[in-house]
Formats: sequence, C-alpha cells, structure tokens
Amino acid sequence: MIVLGDSIMWGLTGFGSNHPRANPTIPQAIGDQLGWEVDNEAISGTKYADNRDGQDFIPQVNKFNFKNYDVVLLGYGINDYDDQPYATTTQVQDAMTKGIAKIRSDNPSIRIYVELPTPSYVYGATDGALNGGGISERTMYDAIKQCAKDNNCPVYDWRDNPLITYDNRNQTLGDGQIHPVQAVQTQMAQRLATWIAEEEKQQQQPITPNKPVTPANPGKLEINASSVIFSGSAFIPDQVPAPTPTPKPVETISLNTNVGAGSFIDNVNGNFKKIWSALQKVSGDDATDFPIETFSSYSRNLRMYLEESVRTITEYAQRSLGSTETADSDGRPVSVEGYVLTKSLLIKDLIDSLNGWFKDCQTAINAMLKNL
Repeated sequence: MIVLGDSIMWGLTGFGSNHPRANPTIPQAIGDQLGWEVDNEAISGTKYADNRDGQDFIPQVNKFNFKNYDVVLLGYGINDYDDQPYATTTQVQDAMTKGIAKIRSDNPSIRIYVELPTPSYVYGATDGALNGGGISERTMYDAIKQCAKDNNCPVYDWRDNPLITYDNRNQTLGDGQIHPVQAVQTQMAQRLATWIAEEEKQQQQPITPNKPVTPANPGKLEINASSVIFSGSAFIPDQVPAPTPTPKPVETISLNTNVGAGSFIDNVNGNFKKIWSALQKVSGDDATDFPIETFSSYSRNLRMYLEESVRTITEYAQRSLGSTETADSDGRPVSVEGYVLTKSLLIKDLIDSLNGWFKDCQTAINAMLKNL
C-alpha cells in the first residue's frame, strides 16, 4: 500500500520538542495491523489542489508508477481548507478526479481508499466556520466525500463517530488545533485498518471507474486551471474550475533580527513594542503600551530589564493564547513563549540569543495574524 497525504499521515503530533513524530505513524500502524508492506509518501503541508513546490497531490501522483502497488490510501484535505491560497471545492474535486484517473491508468485493478480529514479548529469551534476564501470546513469535507463516491472510492468519514471534538481538543490535539497526539493517531490507525479490511473483503472484482476518463495514452499528468495533459494531448474536463478567490491582505509584523547593528536598546525596545501589540491583537485584549526603559550602556540593570521584559512577554503569550507554536520554513517548531534568555554574560551571546528569539516571534506571530 502507498499512502499519499499531509502532515497527519506523515506523523506530526503537534509542534515543539514535546510532540515528536508519531512512532508508529498511522500508515505504519495500519500496515502492522493488516500485515501489509506500506510506503508512506505523505508530506507535511500538502493539499489536493494547487501545486506548491511540486509536492501536492498531482505532482505526487506523477512521481509513482502505481503498477507497483495494490492499494492507495489518500489522506489530504485539511490544508485545502486551512491554508492560503484557498482552494475552491471545484478545484479540489478536479484535482482528485484527475489524480485518481492517472492512478487507475497505471493500474486498473488498484484499490483506492479516501480518508476524510480530521477536524481543524484554526478558524473556529464548529465545522461551519469560514476560512479566508469563504468556504466552511463542512462544505470542503463534503465535497471531498462526494468526489470520492463519484470516483467509486470508499471513503472514511471521521464525523460519523468522532475521536476529536472541540471540547476534547486540548487532550486529543498536540497543538489544540490540527495535529492528533500519538494516542489518537494509534486509534485512528486501528479504525482505518479495520475499515480497509472490511472493504477488501467486499471488493472481489477490480473497481471500474465511471466518472474519470482513462486516457488511451497515459503519461505525465500536469494540472492547470482547465486541462490535464497526458504526453502532450489535452483532456478538457466537464467543468472549468472557478477561479481562486483573492484572499484579503494578511497583516504581518517585521521585527529587527539584527539588533546588534545600530542602537542596541532602541532596536530591542522597538521589537518588544511590536510583539506586545501584536499579541494583544491576536488575544483580543485592549491595547496597552509595553513598559520600555532606556539605557546608555550595557549594565547589570540593562540585563535585568531584558530578562524581565522577555519574561513578561512569554508569560503573557502563555496566559492569553495558551500556545503560539508553529513551524518555520525548515519545519522547525518555533513559538513566542518557548524561550529563555541566555545566561551567558558575553554581549555577543546575548545579542545572538535575542536575534534568534525575535526571528521565531516574527514567524509565530505572523502565522497567528494570518488566521485572524
């Protein structure tokens, strides 16, 4: 079995050192339960729709010859709802249909299973909450489910018997929003393995798709707004996907991450004020000024001021927001509150320590501002 999916199938259990990659991951645990060899090709942050750095569903489908597999499990969708650029349901269904057609053109007898996403609480407490493109989680997940059915793919819907709810999210999700903890991923794998085993018993004959058009000359599949290309010949779908809505501009903050250049204390104080203001905006608190102080030279009092200021900000973030953890462009977990100022007495070490924290703060805060 090959598994194509996002960070949940990859095994992310939340951000931070307290949330390592699941062991076993959901795909591996399914394989262990069924006695199958499993190739887990899930990639964090990926979607059905769009082509981001060549890692989403269509580019992934192009990388493999599915003649080498008996079963495919697809586990995408949460990022189609959560992340910019926001996909329309038509774009998601179009990508699903074309990708499934390519898989079956490689191997007409392959079995394709679709797992709906688990709930996301990035935009609110209910599945009716709208993302920045004006689409609700319910609408997106229903569209994925319908497309799976239209393509004769069995589909597993977690909404029928939820493991994760808004009320239990702080126990079931490592980040309180998206990624299930190890224990929940283990339960997910048990349910999926049992479901797949039952479906396998019922599928005595290969599934014959009735909606996708299998090309006579299958080749590399390339997706754009209105066509799918197979070795140079175009297949035009029944419906042209609707254009992606233009999301509203995202407000971000820009911090000085080289505070040692120029006036050190002015640079640091400027960052403190920006961080403080942004955290209050995210938490919904009334705006107040950060209590800055100025110093003419490096001294014990300056050092104590820096320690107290950092502690004030990190404690406020923890108290008001619970967690600000996210991942930077390298996949490294970062946050506002997960920081302790260096104990070194060397000014260079102090500057390096603050610069690293300011960079992490900028990443974590901008991730939160994006979801306001």
